[in-house]
Amino acid sequence: MEALWAALDEVALEGLEGVSLGALWERLAGRLPPFPLPLPLEPGARQLLWATLAAHPELRFHLLPQPRPPLRLYDRYEEIDLETGILETKRDPLPLDDLYPVHMLLEHSGGLQGSCRHFKERLDVTDQVRTRDLQPCCTYEEAYEKWGERLVLVASQVLRHRTLIGWEGDPDLKLPDFSYCILERLGRARWQGELQRDLSAAFKVDAGKLHYHRKVLDKNGLISMQSHVIRLPTGAQQHSILLLLTRFHVDRRSKYDILMEKLSTLLSSRPAQMETLSNIREELGLCEKTFKRLYQYMLNAGLGRIVSVPLQDVRPERGPFKTKKGREAAIPVCAYLCARWQSRLLGPARHLLMFPLEDGPPEASFPTAGLPSGCSRSFPAGRGDRGL
Repeated sequence: MEALWAALDEVALEGLEGVSLGALWERLAGRLPPFPLPLPLEPGARQLLWATLAAHPELRFHLLPQPRPPLRLYDRYEEIDLETGILETKRDPLPLDDLYPVHMLLEHSGGLQGSCRHFKERLDVTDQVRTRDLQPCCTYEEAYEKWGERLVLVASQVLRHRTLIGWEGDPDLKLPDFSYCILERLGRARWQGELQRDLSAAFKVDAGKLHYHRKVLDKNGLISMQSHVIRLPTGAQQHSILLLLTRFHVDRRSKYDILMEKLSTLLSSRPAQMETLSNIREELGLCEKTFKRLYQYMLNAGLGRIVSVPLQDVRPERGPFKTKKGREAAIPVCAYLCARWQSRLLGPARHLLMFPLEDGPPEASFPTAGLPSGCSRSFPAGRGDRGL
């Protein structure tokens, strides 16, 4: 029974496109938790599973116009730096051929939802696979010899919907067709998830429209989101958001993500949410190298900016507060806007985090609204990380 439910789950996760026989065995081999039967299946076990699936009322069988290409699975995390959480790719990330290009069903009269390239062309051959009283008409070997990779198993709308939203979810939840297709694609990605920028390309929409439809899924607790960084061979970094079904969520935060959370908690407890670098480093218990990498991590992610704050506001015990030219003495302050820090554990924090720097990083513009009085310009480029 456990093997049957695992197979049904894999069929349902493939969405309206369905799964070919060869792809089904690939999915079962890569399943987490592992498939309960030893793989590859013995002919007898494979025939038993086929007979059970062929007779299942929640499955239909369709014949594609041409054989579906082999399923190619890849692990986006195999080159991840476990310390930084950055994908250290040795090559430019070229997209694989999309086995399931987006062709959305919109306002289907039968209530079907999902994406299917050959929805109108494929033939329903369920009557050739089983009888009306749910008895198999052919063995696995006979079916594969006759149809090969043209034959796909497709789960019912109810089974696909429940598999995506979770069996504890609301079965009456109605999602817009576009949002459902995003959810379907995340289900097909399993534990790998989908990058938001890849979804924009697949659906041929801009980030704003995708964000709108993504909000529907997030609001209903159907997906999880976390940051994802790729470092290209050139050294440049690409930042995106990794989306996963809630059931496949894995907290892949790097060491520096966790330190950023601690930094957020530390600074939010300070008066005016400001603190000196030396005090931050001491309280976090970091060596100079780790602290410098944390600082660079924040800047590279676009979470930090440098502004000027009057010295009197930051260190009132020190003086003088006027320069030799009679101007008000100021100190560089790194301002961290936590609204851009999206952590599922922290939630959307709204406060502004700041700490003084001895020297500023490269130039970055930053709005001064909401900062303590006296905050002004950003500092010029070229001052690097001296003083860290």
